[in-house]
Amino acid sequence: MPPLPTQPCWHSVKILAALSFLSLAALSPTQVLADEDPAHPRAEHQADDNGTDPTRVSRSVQVKYEHIAYRAGFSSDTLRLWYTQPLGNGYSVGFKLPVTQVDLPNGNGSGSGLGDVSILAGKVFGLTKEGGHVLQAEVFFDTATRPELGAGNSVLKATYVRALFLENHAIFAPSFVQSVSLLSGADRPKVNLTTVDFYYVPKMEDPRNLVTFDPNLNYNWENGNRFAGLAVTLGRNIGPSPFGGNHFVLVKPAVLVGGDRPNKWGGELTYKVIGF
Repeated sequence: MPPLPTQPCWHSVKILAALSFLSLAALSPTQVLADEDPAHPRAEHQADDNGTDPTRVSRSVQVKYEHIAYRAGFSSDTLRLWYTQPLGNGYSVGFKLPVTQVDLPNGNGSGSGLGDVSILAGKVFGLTKEGGHVLQAEVFFDTATRPELGAGNSVLKATYVRALFLENHAIFAPSFVQSVSLLSGADRPKVNLTTVDFYYVPKMEDPRNLVTFDPNLNYNWENGNRFAGLAVTLGRNIGPSPFGGNHFVLVKPAVLVGGDRPNKWGGELTYKVIGF
């Protein structure tokens, strides 16, 4: 990636601004903090919440390790902390804090540092026993402490999800995702990516297990690149958490296909606590 001048002081200011925004949103008097929205048709089964239903938002925290193998011969490893807080009336807010390391093709590691911090705001609406709708807006701030650890841009990721609760108790939730640059670095490419995802959650015989399938199609409007991907999540409810709620262990392998794919494959290992 082309080098960019680093500005530690400005990065610190943006991090503090992001944290302040999250705090103000969480403490807003127009919303009521809640473990889960009681208006949700499945809220009475809170013990069964495993995080696979996009219309159901509970207080949760995740610690996620992610590895990505890129086509250019290098890879990245990211440790990400992700906190989600329902605000009531279908609203929620989330915060992601990544620490990333990039391994260069010559075998030399560049060391770890802060990546691009993001804040996610969501709204669930139109809920019935047949399904619901979800709108999300996530802003990634250009907070990376070194150029290779972030996009070099401030990016908005807007998502619309149409969730359908099927008669066999499975969930089909296709989504449309558009990611665009808000403020672009002078020497970094702009972001303008469309993703159509076909998320599917089958009903498991053992409710402690979970599986999700994420086939997706992607188009990069900046360079005309097209590629497809598939991610599969396998998880297990390992019982009541010492922090309250239930805790889960999840693994998520993913692969991209197509000559324009930006990376070859990746994987995630996640520890998650829901409903504490």
